[in-house]
Amino acid sequence: MTVQPDGDDYDSPLGTRGGYVRVDLTCSSGHGFAFIMSNHKGAEFVGVVARA
Repeated sequence: MTVQPDGDDYDSPLGTRGGYVRVDLTCSSGHGFAFIMSNHKGAEFVGVVARA
């Protein structure tokens, strides 16, 4: 898990004033994914990205 704070002027439900939380996941077949929750200037984003 990676947590990256971003000290902007907006409050985030993630517990920081911006930034992201990344959780690296791997399935039993060996596929890797990054589950990312982020906040930028008050907008919340959630995504799943394939890892190499």
